Amino acid sequence: MAIWQRSLDTNFVESCRLSEEKAWERLTELVGTQRISQDDVWTQQVVSLICEWLGYLPLGVELVGRYLAENPNLSLTQMLKQLQAQQLEDEAIDCSALKKQPILNTAQRGVKAAFELIWRKLDPMTQRVGEFLSLFALDVIPWQLVETASEQLSWIKADLNRAKQQLYKWQVIQSVEPSTNSYRIHPLIREFLQAKLAVSEQGDKLKRAFIQAMVLIAQQIPDSPTPQDIELVKDVIPHLVEVTQTLTGTVRDEEILWLFDRLGNFYKSQGLYELAKPWFVKCLHTAKARFGNGHPDVATTLNNLAGLYYAQGCYNEGESLYLHALKLRRRFLGNNRPEVATTLNNLALLYYAQERYQEAEPLYLEALKLRKRFQRSYSCDVAATLNNLALLYYAQERYQDAEPLYLEALELRKFILGNHHLDVATTLNNLASLYDAQGRYIEAEPLLIQALQVSEEVLGSHHSNTIIFRKNLETLQTKLEASNYWFQKKLRKNILSLMRRIRL
Repeated sequence: MAIWQRSLDTNFVESCRLSEEKAWERLTELVGTQRISQDDVWTQQVVSLICEWLGYLPLGVELVGRYLAENPNLSLTQMLKQLQAQQLEDEAIDCSALKKQPILNTAQRGVKAAFELIWRKLDPMTQRVGEFLSLFALDVIPWQLVETASEQLSWIKADLNRAKQQLYKWQVIQSVEPSTNSYRIHPLIREFLQAKLAVSEQGDKLKRAFIQAMVLIAQQIPDSPTPQDIELVKDVIPHLVEVTQTLTGTVRDEEILWLFDRLGNFYKSQGLYELAKPWFVKCLHTAKARFGNGHPDVATTLNNLAGLYYAQGCYNEGESLYLHALKLRRRFLGNNRPEVATTLNNLALLYYAQERYQEAEPLYLEALKLRKRFQRSYSCDVAATLNNLALLYYAQERYQDAEPLYLEALELRKFILGNHHLDVATTLNNLASLYDAQGRYIEAEPLLIQALQVSEEVLGSHHSNTIIFRKNLETLQTKLEASNYWFQKKLRKNILSLMRRIRL
């Protein structure tokens, strides 16, 4: 199930009504037996009317119970009258404003009346925080994400946490698990908060801050996220999706493209290609709609969608998009640009996968030349192209050409990324494979041991990459043992022959 499908909808919530007995019990827990006595016939009638007014919805019972608990001098009869008066006031709101809001049934209107009474008790800062929270998806909201997003508003953390306590106290937000410091907003409460946001003087400012925060977070998602990266960002994904679905009119051109691309890449990196494809397609269509067909950003989205097709093994579709992207980039950026080098490198990768080595080699060489010129020799992109070109030579059994490229790529990656990075492990594995093919088992073994250690450290023991490295090492060690056996057998034979000669 896609991450953004975890949220609750209002219809589901409506089906979770309390029985009259359960509603009475919960209201009594909140208010106390001194104010709600089952022996008092009049009290029973008023409580029944209140619960009926709220449609026996747990949220409504919770809100009214907490309101009564906070106002010990307020009688049940007065509570009922306040709810009725508030509902009449809500119904008297200008019809043009109502058209923008969902149509509420009787029970929901009762809950809304209770919410309005509580809303008036909140200080302005808490109200702003509530409106801000309505921008988040109807899903788990990590409070750390709220703190990060609120930095765009320069809110003081202490004020933000004080507002959180008030919102939690009044059930505007509900704790998922206390240990996680994550919260949910009830669907009805979110609708009410969004209505407040729509008429708030701070509404546009809150929306812009929320969008900017989500885009900044999206931009930090790496192209090849590790399992740890995915775990850190997974709870943010529904809120990134929310921006693309409900705030498109406020999102700027470059922001929406970033969001589409990072969402697509998040799923692509996990091999979830069917979930990734719609985001890359939306990114391409949006770029064309906002910039026209002939624009550098269109070329970028073509390149990224082609990358998805390449990952799926759909080489014909990928090739046509890469060629189109390359043509656009050469036209608008010129031949000597890093963006051109990227598409050259990617197209060469596709040809390599199809064993079209003669077509791939000049593309790699051109990409390497461009990257060394514009990104300097010490860059991750240069190391990547060195590694890819070495792979090509290895596939052609051009081992003497491949080895210096692997060594240069390995040195670069260690210098830039450190010894414990997956790219370093990949080049270690590739160089070991080259030595293996040449029968240089003793030189290959320590490289594979290092690659396996890095992969286990970063990806874990059961990741596919780790399993491949482990299998490669086991296969190599079997060869090494066999070569040692034959070497020792031959050595013994030579010694015996020498001893015979001595005796003679």
